[in-house]
Amino acid sequence: MDTPLLTIEHLSKVFPGQVALDDVDLVVRAGTTHALVGQNGSGKSTLIKILAGYHQPTGEPVATLLGAGFPLGDGRAAEAAGIRFVHQDLGLVDMLSSVENIAMGSGFLTRRGRINWKGETARAREDLAAIGFDDFEVTMPVGVLAPSQRTAVALARALRGWEDGASLLVLDEPTASLPDDDVQRLFDAVRRLKARGVAILYVSHHLDEVFAIADEVTILRDGQRVTTQPIGDVDKSGLIELMIGHKLVTRRSGSFDPAGAPLLRAANLAGGNVRNVSVTVLAGEVVGVAGITGSGREHLVPLITGQIPSIDGDLEINGRDIAPYAPRQLIQAGGAFVTADRARLGNLPMMSVTANTTMCDVKRNARHHRLLHPKERVEAREWIERLGTKTSAAEAPISTLSGGNQQKVLFARGLRLVPQVIVLDEPTRGIDVGAKEEIHSIIDDAAAGGSAVLVASTDTDELVRVSHRVIVLRQGRIAAELVGADVTSANIERAQLQSDHNSQDGLR
Repeated sequence: MDTPLLTIEHLSKVFPGQVALDDVDLVVRAGTTHALVGQNGSGKSTLIKILAGYHQPTGEPVATLLGAGFPLGDGRAAEAAGIRFVHQDLGLVDMLSSVENIAMGSGFLTRRGRINWKGETARAREDLAAIGFDDFEVTMPVGVLAPSQRTAVALARALRGWEDGASLLVLDEPTASLPDDDVQRLFDAVRRLKARGVAILYVSHHLDEVFAIADEVTILRDGQRVTTQPIGDVDKSGLIELMIGHKLVTRRSGSFDPAGAPLLRAANLAGGNVRNVSVTVLAGEVVGVAGITGSGREHLVPLITGQIPSIDGDLEINGRDIAPYAPRQLIQAGGAFVTADRARLGNLPMMSVTANTTMCDVKRNARHHRLLHPKERVEAREWIERLGTKTSAAEAPISTLSGGNQQKVLFARGLRLVPQVIVLDEPTRGIDVGAKEEIHSIIDDAAAGGSAVLVASTDTDELVRVSHRVIVLRQGRIAAELVGADVTSANIERAQLQSDHNSQDGLR
């Protein structure tokens, strides 16, 4: 563990109008997990992209891998040196199956000039089983898989054929969409790799995971390395302070009027993994939705917001009936939502931050059927400032922003509609701890202003922080309901994992 596997010295990267990395040093030791943490825009993703060859460094940094010189910014050199990546956006082709997506990285088995599909399918199943994921059909398009299953496919692709010459696995926010049980399966796979002497460079905003899996941690802030320490030498509050530069003050959500008007009603809703769910959210109330993968939690918000079709049930927003599979009707009735999958369903990557912010309602910035671009940019800048979004300019393509800052743009898009009903799916996925509290405060303010808020999240601490009430889904139905002081992480996690015959134990 004392042997440096990867060393980087004097790494800088300058984009037009922005210094992303400023003279950064990094040492990753063999057989260890090295966490890389920092706020959105701190330079983490830029460092990873330089290591992968996507970006070229500025200046002349020095790097070695296994004691030999290593050219930064060279993807082929990284591949040849045994470095593999699982990026935050996963890089999967939705229309292709798990079999095809995994084989894209290593090549297909062939027989007599044709793809050996039987052998390739068996190989994909073996790859997924080796990392603890053997619970889904590998021939289905990955676009229909749950987030945890998609992450498993990307990880299996990265690890295939990697046994010989493996050196470094880079995981960029690998657990962003995973509930606790799937996180543990991923950690088991990481520990098996460490035991073989492989180093792991682990990028995450989930600090509890950093303390659970990491041996050392490097903190970046504003493109500079603040410090590198053994994980045992720092506690969570100290790590947060190093990341954001000051102490973090958090608060619980306030009370609400239980006699408030019901602004969101879903009755007997069914579709996807949801079998029969009824939920009502009152004005000023924040209701959380919890559940492990497959429980229905991941499909409830898409059903309510019309992202996937329902097969049964009724939906009412602000007193108006909403047809199934009709997101426009939800918006017209005074609703807004943030999708969990910003890469596929949220952003238009080649369009600007401004366009992505204002696209749901361009009329307010138009006159005589013409869009007033200066007015539109002024509004976008107001939201950039309000949410602390880090971008070089309002007209920069949203794809140039870090994942967390892209998520802030999605949040701005919904909030600018001044909605009475807000439906959020993983609202702080990929957002750093400082920005997360800002988003939580915005949720508080929206509820205090009379909006009804529904929040589905795999982050139980987040649900405890923002919710007045939490419903826990299991096997497509509500298995438990927690209110007030009963809303704790322990109670949520217990309710998620209980067997059905224990669902009446006082948690309901």
